[in-house]
Amino acid sequence: MHDMFGTLVSLASIFFFAKIFGEIALKFGQTEIIGELLAGILIGPSVLGFIHETSVLSFVSELGAIILLFEVGLSMNLKEFLKASGWAMVVAFIGVIIPYFLGYFVFLYYGFTNTHAIFAGAVLTATSVGITARVFVDLKCLKSDEAKIVLGAALIDDVVGLVMLAIVLKLVTVGEFITLRTIVQISGVAISFLILSVVLGLLIVQKIFKRISAMRQVHTVFIAGAFFCFVISALSIKAGLAPIVGAFVAGLVLSTTKQSEEIRGDVKPVYAFFVPVFFVLMGTNVDICIFNPSIVANREILFLIIILFIVAFVGKTIAGFAVIKKGINKLLIGVSMVPRGEVGLIFVDIGFKNNVFEKQDYSTLVAVIMLTTFVTPILLKYICKKPPNV
Repeated sequence: MHDMFGTLVSLASIFFFAKIFGEIALKFGQTEIIGELLAGILIGPSVLGFIHETSVLSFVSELGAIILLFEVGLSMNLKEFLKASGWAMVVAFIGVIIPYFLGYFVFLYYGFTNTHAIFAGAVLTATSVGITARVFVDLKCLKSDEAKIVLGAALIDDVVGLVMLAIVLKLVTVGEFITLRTIVQISGVAISFLILSVVLGLLIVQKIFKRISAMRQVHTVFIAGAFFCFVISALSIKAGLAPIVGAFVAGLVLSTTKQSEEIRGDVKPVYAFFVPVFFVLMGTNVDICIFNPSIVANREILFLIIILFIVAFVGKTIAGFAVIKKGINKLLIGVSMVPRGEVGLIFVDIGFKNNVFEKQDYSTLVAVIMLTTFVTPILLKYICKKPPNV
């Protein structure tokens, strides 16, 4: 009974502070994610100490991550994704390669292990589709050529990033010496799983959901969608991948069905319950003490945060200048790719839970991701008013 009491009080506190700080973040033109992370920092062990992560809260949080990636997959248009323009692919791959290697070498320079550096580099590859799309909607330029390139590239980034996460996570958990053969084998498993899941899903899912939609029970289509998500997520674990990879694939496949909008509508309240728990708990793991510049040892950490932020910002911005097309605002494209948002945070969380990152490293990377998410909307409001680069 005591455990149940503590869990209920913790969940009530998480929801209360998540909504309060989420609203404050929106007032300042930021995403709710920033507010939820700040709420977690405030009520976590390093400040007020209201919330301590337990096995129950951790489970709810992991479900939140799965639902988050399921919703991201559902939000995609698979046909549009497959038709992504050549420029979107160029921007995506440059925007993955440059931040990855810059982050990797920065961590090595600071004396971190090769494993730390590999995972840290992977964290910096992500681009937040949700944050990027929201900024374009606010600026009323969602139908512009720049927006099409950026959103296409952001979607490709997510897929490439998830494959990279699968590879890195496998290398970390296997704990063997990293060779080219090992990387190729793990890459093959990850890519094969993604392709097979999508192809097999497309072959059977349309017919199955057509029959399910004829059933008279309430929310049957959503339950079937959740069943499909959990099955593919479980299979991804068996394949040695993170469950979020399977959740993303499940959402991507279901996005092709006629029932996708119905599923998305029913997912929203579930998303509203589980996902804030994920982000708030991420905030509770941040050690705010490392940001105190009066402590000499912390100054090096703060300098590392600044360096990593510059790497994260420049690495993505350069990708925009790869578009050689008249009338395109290249700076707008590059800066739009900067926010790491929810996908980057999931990468950091997985690294922390697999003991790749200490709390200090974790806090550093969360701070960098928050900075990229915070700064980008402010800059874009100015850049959108500038004439395009010819």
